[in-house]
Amino acid sequence: MLLATGILRFGLDLPEKNVRALLAQGWGIPLSLSDVSRLSTEFLVRWRMFCEEALPTHASEMGPLVVQIDGTVVENGPVTCRFRHALTGVTLWAEQIEAESAPEIARALRTFQARYGVPLHLLRDGSPAFRKAMEEVFPGVSQGEDHWHFLDDLGPVVLPDYPALRDTLVKDHGLSRLAERSRTLPTKGKTIEEVERVWMRAVLEWVEAARDHTGGFPFRLAYLEVACRLEAVRRWAGQMVQGNGRRGILLPDMVELKLQVIRLLEREGVSWHRVRTGAEAGLLTELRRAMRVERERRSRPELAPLTREDVAQTRREIDLALTRFAAEGEWAQAIVATVVKRFEAHGPYLWAEVPGQSVVIRSTVPLEQDHGADRRGVRHRTGREETGQEMGRLGSLLAFWSNMRCEWFRDQVLPGVNLWEEFARRDPEEVRRRVCALPREGRRPRVVLPRGEKARACLESLVKLVAGEEPLEPHLSKWMESVSPPPGEVTGIA
Repeated sequence: MLLATGILRFGLDLPEKNVRALLAQGWGIPLSLSDVSRLSTEFLVRWRMFCEEALPTHASEMGPLVVQIDGTVVENGPVTCRFRHALTGVTLWAEQIEAESAPEIARALRTFQARYGVPLHLLRDGSPAFRKAMEEVFPGVSQGEDHWHFLDDLGPVVLPDYPALRDTLVKDHGLSRLAERSRTLPTKGKTIEEVERVWMRAVLEWVEAARDHTGGFPFRLAYLEVACRLEAVRRWAGQMVQGNGRRGILLPDMVELKLQVIRLLEREGVSWHRVRTGAEAGLLTELRRAMRVERERRSRPELAPLTREDVAQTRREIDLALTRFAAEGEWAQAIVATVVKRFEAHGPYLWAEVPGQSVVIRSTVPLEQDHGADRRGVRHRTGREETGQEMGRLGSLLAFWSNMRCEWFRDQVLPGVNLWEEFARRDPEEVRRRVCALPREGRRPRVVLPRGEKARACLESLVKLVAGEEPLEPHLSKWMESVSPPPGEVTGIA
């Protein structure tokens, strides 16, 4: 029953009520929702215990210990710190930590070290906390930095004019008024005047569509596209007005559209910021092309490793792109100076080779994709509003379950394994301990206070004891006992 419930719940991502209905109608086994929840959680705990035991025994078969590490944050939940073997894709370790801070990350790194030893090479994003913790726990171990994250962080440096362009366009509801105007225009027409009004609606909706998805900065610049489309509308509307004049057609709406767009584009700074942002976007595109990071961030693919020759060519192309951009003027030279400093600071990590392999592995994308798949599974099973709560409770367990999506794990670890026997031989007391600890995994121990108004009374009672004249004992010991966690309670995985 444990295996059936777990596989239905996490293998097929079925909600608890569907699992209960399937077991009741298909197999004649009535279970309450609380039973389904309890069995599902216990399944993940026993699976994790199996992985913890099996994976270190297969470590020698994985090849060099090149490890991708990331802290995957979900709103309203603790951070899941994951360790993924970069060459095989196996999740080696995961645990909840209280925050993505250097001390918490260092604690997780030491736990990993106790199980797998010292890695050959580490991969991370641009987080200073991860860099500091890695240097503390694994001094001398080479670190690589994810190129996607580096370019993401470089965006505000390369594109300083984009925020000003965006703010100027939306100021005083400039774009909103165009959108409101489009809704007053028809969608059908027969005469030339009616058809031109339909065209006006279509062209304004086309402009508005450019900011349907305003995220994705710096890889997608929605408001630069808006400005470019407005320039096209200004040109087209002028041509339409001239054409109407030659045909003897008077269409005030078209004239007003032209004037409204001109007023928006001639706002102070729009033209200036648009030209500069276009040049800055061109520089970022060249840097992405040089670093072989050209696809849209929304569908970030795994980045191919770079050989030593690739790195040399990439760095030459970066230098050429910066030199060309600096020729734009002093404003461009200031940007180039900042970009150069950023490359100098991050260069030792961006171009760090895996020792003994003369190759740069430069992406943590697969690890993030694993976490994204876990999140989607939670949403499918529980609903989007519960994602943070569920990931906070089960994030590290789901990270180990993600090994079922790993081909190497299925081919090298699972063959010959009787999962029922593996689950059955787990110490039931240890299983119970871990299940009880789940709500607190990744959180610091806290004083246990009563709920509601009783908390105030509890706190005030010690104040009265200390401020009064009665002997402290035995009241002091009783108060301490009342706020202490139950014996044997833990806040994480030992």
